[in-house]
Order: sequence, then structure tokens, then C-alpha cells
Amino acid sequence: MHQLTKDADLDALDVVLGEPRAAGWPAPEDPEGSDDEEFSGRASVAERLVDEVGWIRQCADWVDHLDRESYPPAVNLRSEADFPDRANVVVDSARVSAILRRIAFDVDELARARSLEDLTDACVGDDPRAERRRRLAEPDLEYAEFTHRKNLPWRSTQQGEAAWDAYQAERHHRGETDQDPYTAYNPFRPRRA
Repeated sequence: MHQLTKDADLDALDVVLGEPRAAGWPAPEDPEGSDDEEFSGRASVAERLVDEVGWIRQCADWVDHLDRESYPPAVNLRSEADFPDRANVVVDSARVSAILRRIAFDVDELARARSLEDLTDACVGDDPRAERRRRLAEPDLEYAEFTHRKNLPWRSTQQGEAAWDAYQAERHHRGETDQDPYTAYNPFRPRRA
């Protein structure tokens, strides 16, 4: 094997492999492609249906895992492009049910659509992060729900400022916003002249 590869021209190999990649074929080192490729949109309703079948298979794997193991699986809300940043959430039966409902709604809409231009809710969003959260049935984080879940006081200005900063930091961690959470607008922070 070493005799075959020792004289190989790596630059020529990159050029040859670059042609199929430019045509949209997956790289040899990643034959399955990326999970994020599905968020870039599909050219036909049939391709979108294939994506949904993949999500149904993933849900079946999660149900098997929940039945078989003593711990629940976790899934990353952020896209692979955000690596190494992660926002893992636990997959429980409620999440699987929500994802299956979302799939059923999207498939129903896909079944009635003649073209992708006819789609409204089942369309692929412009933001891959938001589309990934939608497909994982993860709603955007709401301030009131976040403070209640974290048991954060927010009544006074000082407590509210800290709670809002924590809320924005969690949104940033989940990939909902790219803004720095501590320099972004805070309605509880006193205005400075």
C-alpha cells in the first residue's frame, strides 16, 4: 500500500476530487453527507419527502433507545456548521411526539403541493439554525418561560437585568441569535447618556 501512495500527487488528487464536490456530490470522506445539507433546500417535493422519512427513522431510533436504555438520548439544536458550539437537549417521548406531529403536518402540506413554491409552513427556512430547531420541534426560547424554568427573579431592575442577560446568553448558546448577550439591548438596563 505504501508503495502505491508514496509517489501520489496530492494536489492533483484534490483537483480531481474537487470536480464531483463542485457538482454537489458528497466527499469520499463523508459519503452520507452532512445532516445540515437537508436544511439548504430541495429542488422537489419528492426530495423533501425523503428528508421527512429520514426524520421518521430518527424518531424510531429514539423510541427504541428510550425503551432499551435507562438514559434518554440527546440531540444538538445547533447545526454542524457551528462546531464546536453545541446546545444539547434531551429527547423524551414528548419531543418525539412533537416531531412526529410536525412531520405529519409537513407531509400533509407536501402531499397537497404541486411545487415547492406552493409551500408555506413546510418550506425550508432561510436560517439553517432556525430550520433545525423547527424540525426538532424546539420552539424559540420565551423570556417568561425561561425565567420560570430557571426560577430567576426579574421583578426589580437589577434582578431583571441579570435575568435578561441570562436569557440572551441561553438564546446565544442555542444558536437563536449571533448577538453578544451582554452587549445586546436589555430593557432592564438603565440607559446611559
